[in-house]
Amino acid sequence: MSGVDGKVIAMHARKEFSRASLDISRMDIACLHGVINIYGWIGRLRGDNSEEEEDSVQGRIEKASERIKRIPGVREIVVYARIRE
Repeated sequence: MSGVDGKVIAMHARKEFSRASLDISRMDIACLHGVINIYGWIGRLRGDNSEEEEDSVQGRIEKASERIKRIPGVREIVVYARIRE
């Protein structure tokens, strides 16, 4: 895993989801051998009224996932979370 701790990777991944203006209060992240597993619920932040297609929750998750894949030590991202629009 190139010397990077799984807890540190999970912390960086959580920060990326937060930067994407997603409500991650009910989301759990686990990192094992460079594979990030995401569980729980992901939705829009309260008060976010953007209606554009690229601003959908799924679109924001995909953008955040692309940024997370650039973190050293990350091999794969698996999203088991349910998405709330």
